[in-house]
Amino acid sequence: MGHLIQGSIDEPAVAGTRAGDPWTSQLASTGVAVREKQRLTLVAMYQLRRHSGVPLEAWRVQRQAQRINRLRPPEAHPLGESTIRTRLKELTKLGMVVEIDRDGVTESGGRCTRYGLTPAGRSEAKEVEDAESR
Repeated sequence: MGHLIQGSIDEPAVAGTRAGDPWTSQLASTGVAVREKQRLTLVAMYQLRRHSGVPLEAWRVQRQAQRINRLRPPEAHPLGESTIRTRLKELTKLGMVVEIDRDGVTESGGRCTRYGLTPAGRSEAKEVEDAESR
């Protein structure tokens, strides 16, 4: 696997691509609304946390993000579980999400990582949720 190209946190977020990917993939990555998807992921985790408080698997976060997304304008695109997993990794690097353990269960019964919000992630998610409710 090649080296990943990722913008710094000071730059506008651009979806990562591998250095060896064709130029079409690198061009397509510039159209991904990374920050918007990160915020949606945080809000989904924040809402699920209020109901259960337990660490969350990516597929649970993805389902909640889809519920939230359905309430948005028609131009909101569906989110796949791989998109959410990517955003969770990015948010972990930003210190807003933490990997809790590998005791989660996938929908097919396999083991997977469970995630939780850090205080910074909870604060950001609350801000986003409050701004969206105005």
